[in-house]
Amino acid sequence: MNEDVVRNLDTQSRRLNMIDDAITAALSDDEPLIALRESPRQQSHQELTAYNDALRAEHDWAQIDLDACLTSEQRAAWDLWRSRTRLDWQTSDYLAVGSAGLIGFLSSWFDTAIDGAVRDRLRALTDTVLGQTLEAGGKQLPVDFMGPGFGGRAHRVKSAGHDLARPIEAIRQVMAGEFSGIRWVDGAPMHVVDGRYAALPFAEAAVKLGQHLLADVVTPMSLPIPGMSRLYESDSEAIRRFALHSYSGLGQNAGWNVRSGILTPGMTVLITEILIRTYVHADAYQRTGSAELDWPQQRRRTELLLAAHGLVSAISLGRTAAVVAANSAAGTPLRALHPSHIRHANIPALLRTGTLAASAVADSYRASRIPSARTWEELVLATAQPWQLDLVDRIEALGQAAE
Repeated sequence: MNEDVVRNLDTQSRRLNMIDDAITAALSDDEPLIALRESPRQQSHQELTAYNDALRAEHDWAQIDLDACLTSEQRAAWDLWRSRTRLDWQTSDYLAVGSAGLIGFLSSWFDTAIDGAVRDRLRALTDTVLGQTLEAGGKQLPVDFMGPGFGGRAHRVKSAGHDLARPIEAIRQVMAGEFSGIRWVDGAPMHVVDGRYAALPFAEAAVKLGQHLLADVVTPMSLPIPGMSRLYESDSEAIRRFALHSYSGLGQNAGWNVRSGILTPGMTVLITEILIRTYVHADAYQRTGSAELDWPQQRRRTELLLAAHGLVSAISLGRTAAVVAANSAAGTPLRALHPSHIRHANIPALLRTGTLAASAVADSYRASRIPSARTWEELVLATAQPWQLDLVDRIEALGQAAE
């Protein structure tokens, strides 16, 4: 907008305020009367601009505040319309997303080494007093049944006892003092029950089961991904093999479990969240003096988080594809598509990306429901309409008759 127009709008707004103050003073006996400077009745744009500039210099109106020209209703309508439009990204936004992508690249490409370091740190906890206390307190429970069909290093995926998604069934077995599971014989399910264990009351059963799971989660095999025991009980052999082999892995301690599939990649998700959120709120504080975000800024934060987590997810999927391609090139087709390779995909990042995508769609739909700004034709019509009323015509007619 032309600078002269902006100054004139600000000046006219201030003059209207002075008129309001003068009317209020005239109607009140307690306030002194305010003298107003008379202005010419007809002025060209250049004359109006010169007159307003002189008035600004006389009253020392250096600042231009167009927001003050708006009524509370107009300002509310403006804020509502402004929230309808999304904020454009700046160069710093791309740099923030790129930084998160770099962290995601490093964590995905070296995920095996990172998971190994986390595994070693957690395994060291088993030698501590706390670790030994947990292990001793959770022994002799039916969830550790190792009978025919339920043994081996992948035994934790073969029943509900070690499945974090089935705590009610696990506690029921501990309370009843009996193991319950499904054993597959020639593709046919066989329900196995073993009641050699002592029954426990609910409180003791819950405590002992919690101790047992905490002691197991820090072991190299950790616990299965929640829900995997349900897959192992599926009627589909392919699904059962996926659940078993993804947990057991190609080698010792190389499977997909709570540590390698949730804890380690979850650290990348957490770092990405902290990085983007800190950047957005710091940027808002630098601009406005407050770290609180309005709705357009919240939409921008959602977009940045979606882009960052989406980039991390894409990199992790690229890492998975690279592992498969490397095994295929090495002439090991069975190892190339082994279910345990899913641990290279950052599942927490993929899930977070999905939720953020849903939030972004919801924000877009919400913005589409906000009324758009009025066109110039609508503004002209709204301004001229009061002067087209019959009452105005009668008043003008009476005025002409009086003259």
